[in-house]
Amino acid sequence: MSRRVSAIDIGSNAIRMMVADINETAPFIKVDKKLRAPVRLGHDVFTTGIISPETMELARSTFHRFAETNKKLQVQKCRAVATSACREAKNSKEFVEMIRKVSGIEIEIIDGTEEGRLIHLAVRKEVELDNKKTMLIDIGGGSVEVTFSKGGKLLATKSFPMGTVRVLENLSKRRMNESHLGIIMGEFLKDLGPHIYPNTENEPVDFAIGTGGNLECMAELKVRLLKKTPNTFVTLLELGEIIARLKAMSVKERIDKLELRPDRADVIMPASVLVETIMRQAEVEKIVIPAVGLRDGLIWSMV
Repeated sequence: MSRRVSAIDIGSNAIRMMVADINETAPFIKVDKKLRAPVRLGHDVFTTGIISPETMELARSTFHRFAETNKKLQVQKCRAVATSACREAKNSKEFVEMIRKVSGIEIEIIDGTEEGRLIHLAVRKEVELDNKKTMLIDIGGGSVEVTFSKGGKLLATKSFPMGTVRVLENLSKRRMNESHLGIIMGEFLKDLGPHIYPNTENEPVDFAIGTGGNLECMAELKVRLLKKTPNTFVTLLELGEIIARLKAMSVKERIDKLELRPDRADVIMPASVLVETIMRQAEVEKIVIPAVGLRDGLIWSMV
């Protein structure tokens, strides 16, 4: 007996929704996964500590639309989770209450560990992990989750406040630009090392797995910029080439020539440098990009 459910991921860079049909015995079938609103909660929260009235209004209309979609598609259960920006917003309670009133949708604010667990659940269903030691990197707007697993079993997960929108706001606050990303990454290594070394020193990682819209964009850029296939993985060497090509372009050129959305064109560079930094630290040469993420994990959590 199949049930129709929906999952909403309230991230720091965008709010995304997926509708799927699920049952106990088969993989779920996506009904609609193209529902996305570029509501950048992180821009407000990482600069002022609160979600502004303008962004509240954008979120209100987004959730009104999502509630209509739930109704139109006859969704029986909806699970909505909020991550980094909402975890930190001083007015997150007001935000959650406002969304509940306007849409009837209850938002859960989850911590980085639960975020890592849900993403790992999605990856486990998509990638063959038996007898493999892997490192999962999820790049969000507010945080980066780095999760180690062996044979599909989760070993350790840690959330770092190093998401792409936060990195951009950090650069802006310090009157720096993209060319100063190396400085930010150098500061990041102080926290990253103590998580990576204990999980890799005795047993190296076979490969990394990358999730999030920016990783999917990197896989596309491998094909478009480097003319290489397949788009299911990127090597450390290819990532270096992609970064060099992006570095030579302005944000406007990335929008015009690469046809990237404006809210992707400005974060793709910090995202790429973050992934490169983590891969180098873990001494891993390849990152597999299965095109699943938090929403897929939320759907699996309802099966």
